[in-house]
Amino acid sequence: MISFGVRYLVLSDVHGNAVALDAVLRDARKRGFDATVFLGDAVGYYPAPEEVVTTLRELNPVARLLGNHDAQLLSVVDGTSGPGGMGGGAIVGPVLERQAKGVSTSALDWLRSLEAHHVEDGFEAVHGGLVRPWQYLHGLAEAEENLPYLSRPVCLVGHTHVPRVLAAATAPDGHKLWRQVTFRDEEGTYRMPPRATGFLNPGSVGQPRDSVPLASYGLYDAERRRFDVIRVAFDIVKVQRAVREARYPEALAARLAVGR
Repeated sequence: MISFGVRYLVLSDVHGNAVALDAVLRDARKRGFDATVFLGDAVGYYPAPEEVVTTLRELNPVARLLGNHDAQLLSVVDGTSGPGGMGGGAIVGPVLERQAKGVSTSALDWLRSLEAHHVEDGFEAVHGGLVRPWQYLHGLAEAEENLPYLSRPVCLVGHTHVPRVLAAATAPDGHKLWRQVTFRDEEGTYRMPPRATGFLNPGSVGQPRDSVPLASYGLYDAERRRFDVIRVAFDIVKVQRAVREARYPEALAARLAVGR
């Protein structure tokens, strides 16, 4: 599929937070987009995985990636891993075990359709890293390790829950010059220089972790190599109420208000 000339809505790490996803989509539809990229983790943490999967399925993303929480839920369903088998301890495992029992067959079928790696003409996409599937690309060290594995100049990534650009250009002497940009304002833009390569992370829709309690998403123009990150307010109290009514761990409700 030709990706140039297309404006992509880039979503990642929704984690069962349908309230935040709805707020993001209302905002994105006002701005306009042509196609959707989903970078993984539809489920986990918050008690609306069915609603989230239904909404994502209706968006029909051109790239839809398997996140570590999606994979762990499927492993629980298939009996190939017990709760917490992929990490996450006392919170993640039990939540995913409950969600595995509650989501519909059609939602499971959609989760099974998710891919580990997607390549378009103008970009590629993974949930975590190219070197290791669930690797966190937190900073320049991890970006430098993954850079040789790029098959396209731009890689869209999620997993860290922090909106960030990690970009490299080659100096005349052959050395890589790196730039790291982290988005904390309600709107920010980065234009990838013509010969630069690197990683673009839209942050998390459902659970921001940069002390900014706003849902985060991206808009990527593949032709102009322009990446916009937008932060959107959502009804945190409503999500917290749903967490408590579902008897999910209180820590999941508390952290939303502080963006951690």
